[in-house]
Amino acid sequence: MNKLLDLRFVIGAFFLIVGLLLLVYSFASKAADAQEVNRWCGIVFALFGGLMVFFSFGKDAGDELLD
Repeated sequence: MNKLLDLRFVIGAFFLIVGLLLLVYSFASKAADAQEVNRWCGIVFALFGGLMVFFSFGKDAGDELLD
């Protein structure tokens, strides 16, 4: 439950899920332009989300409040 209070984890999980959905949709769609845009946006969103989730495991949010 403590991870859900950390905004880095919540925002990262959101962008990771949206990025993965865009990647899946880019391979499933038939329009060439939509594939290209969705694929690049999905990659960028998934990378950003993965970084945010990675940074959320580095330090607890409660530790930052004590500094």
